[in-house]
Amino acid sequence: MEMVNQTSFVAERIVLQDKSGRDILVVIVKCTYSIEGKGHLVPAEVQVPIQMADDFYGEPGESSVRYESDLALKKVGTDIVLLGHAYSQGSKSPHVDVSLKVGALQSTVRVFGDRRWDKVLGITRISSPEPFERIPLVYERAYGGKDLSSPDPKHHEHEARNPVGRGFRAKKSKQEIEGMLIPNLEDPAHLIRDIDHRPEPVGFGFIGRHWQPRMSFAGTYDEAWMKNRCPLLPDDFDDRYFNGAHPKLVSRQYLQGNEPVEVLNASVKGMLRFSLPGDRPGVAVMMEEESSFQMNFDTLIIEPDENRVMMVWRGSQDIYNRLYQVKKIEVMAHG
Repeated sequence: MEMVNQTSFVAERIVLQDKSGRDILVVIVKCTYSIEGKGHLVPAEVQVPIQMADDFYGEPGESSVRYESDLALKKVGTDIVLLGHAYSQGSKSPHVDVSLKVGALQSTVRVFGDRRWDKVLGITRISSPEPFERIPLVYERAYGGKDLSSPDPKHHEHEARNPVGRGFRAKKSKQEIEGMLIPNLEDPAHLIRDIDHRPEPVGFGFIGRHWQPRMSFAGTYDEAWMKNRCPLLPDDFDDRYFNGAHPKLVSRQYLQGNEPVEVLNASVKGMLRFSLPGDRPGVAVMMEEESSFQMNFDTLIIEPDENRVMMVWRGSQDIYNRLYQVKKIEVMAHG
């Protein structure tokens, strides 16, 4: 299955099976751009390769995902991801708001310096935030975590929406409240009120495949599945599972390119503005007859610390019983 890449970007082809077991040819084009000057994007000299497996910040399964694998069958919209740090910009404010706006979609996270729960005259309260220059925008700094403090395992709990975070406390916890870390990343519209408050974790990165609500889309893997469908995906598998961005940062309509982008306080520059390139790759598949298919822009990764933006385009074609008829795939640059 020869592939001819006529673009300056990275391209790959893979064959995956859909829910019914049909062979699907998937073509991925990953475009890496450098952010130059005041916000002009140009193709980067070094193109980031296709991500073949999930890359974690720490131990796999026990830390958050930095880069999710690009090898997805499809996505039902565009994942929008911001990786990097929150910068205080020298502000004397106890917090800074980091916001990301791409086209009509916008998300804001309030970032505090380190805080803890204190007890004064028996009253639990939040300590004053410690000054900071920058704080990682990772889910380890958002609300979540697990609590295994009880000697009875049946009282162990974890935050299914973010098991690697901080601030979570089980209903029958035995851990000491005083000195317990409070999340750095919060939703400004739903700030933590008390030790028992369980707000939605917020962030800008990829969420884990086994986290909720993503895991709810994976389907049912029970005895009936083992008997009747294994190794195929279950009947109730939902394609939304393939989207890895925070639910607030999944554009249900595919981005098209040319969208304006604004990033506030996630760069040493303060405000970062640019427009996405309008380049759209095209793909031709040579079989008995030549065919082409639409490429969808389904993943956007913005890395201000690296002065880098990555745009992933994906297209697919059903080649059931025709796998060995595919002679050549051509990837072309379309304006």
